[in-house]
Amino acid sequence: MSAPFLLGHHSDHSWQSIFLAKKPRCAIILSDDKAAAMKNRIPLLAYILLNILIAAATTLTVLWLWERNHPHQALPQTSIPPISNNPDNPQSDNITPTTANSIQPTITFVSDEVDVRIRKVIGAGDLEMEYVEIYNQSDGPLDLSDWQLTDENGNIYLFPALILNSEGAIKVYSKKGTNSVIELYWQADAPIWAPGETVILLDNRDNRIATYSIP
Repeated sequence: MSAPFLLGHHSDHSWQSIFLAKKPRCAIILSDDKAAAMKNRIPLLAYILLNILIAAATTLTVLWLWERNHPHQALPQTSIPPISNNPDNPQSDNITPTTANSIQPTITFVSDEVDVRIRKVIGAGDLEMEYVEIYNQSDGPLDLSDWQLTDENGNIYLFPALILNSEGAIKVYSKKGTNSVIELYWQADAPIWAPGETVILLDNRDNRIATYSIP
């Protein structure tokens, strides 16, 4: 059985100790300086927390005063009144719809001094290669709609709606294909042209405009 413990205090008040009389199992020594430091730590923490609370309250107060003196101004909203078809509404008479199709470009075609020539025929006798090239030497654009390209054997190619600008050229291929602004296709199953044959270009009134003899 353990012996009773003795509680003692040093005469110079520098430390306190607990001793076990016989075979001491443990000893705890607490100096007076450490005890005083622990007592002083509690008021220090309270002081820090108090300062944090004061700083937070001050910041919130400043923000509240700023919002009060500088309120947000809402942007003005504009609305477009609906267009009414009501005949009783006088404002509907002043509204004229504008579309892209309402403005059409004006083209002045050459009609008196038409100067078009067949410049060349390439690949005569070869369906995959042969074509006729037509060149506009006039001072302005030409409307080739319903013009004809024909030969001495009665083969006729009818031009689609097409505008050929001044100094512009168009190729008419004999084979099948898809038309474009610079290439037209006869859609023939066999060659149209042969060496020694004459190519004839007619306008939409069957006037002979140009001829070309294939070498």
